[in-house]
Amino acid sequence: MKKILLVDGTEVSRNFTEIILSTMYETICASTGAEAIELFRDERPDVVLSKTLLSDMTGEQLLRELQAQFGEVIPFVLTGIDNASDTERQALQSGAWDFIRIPFAPEILLCRLEKVLWFADKLKAL
Repeated sequence: MKKILLVDGTEVSRNFTEIILSTMYETICASTGAEAIELFRDERPDVVLSKTLLSDMTGEQLLRELQAQFGEVIPFVLTGIDNASDTERQALQSGAWDFIRIPFAPEILLCRLEKVLWFADKLKAL
């Protein structure tokens, strides 16, 4: 079973997303960027799903820190409530594989993560 690291500082939102993800994936959760880095080190998830704004850093900062510490391509998806196209563009330019606007439909979240995981598997096979 594929493993998703969910990073979200809002408990209600994190629990809601975890319920959706648990239908198809093993899910591990972090509420801060620092906690996510430790869990990434210990759990080596297949993809990271992070909010753009965390209490201790941004999602983009988390991605850069993970890449710096682990020196590998990390399938990383950002979520955010900002509807501005600049936010989505910035997320993708920072190295995120996808950006999903909140609120999202559960089936859309699952489909987009399935696509990211498919690409990640293809990349590993090269």
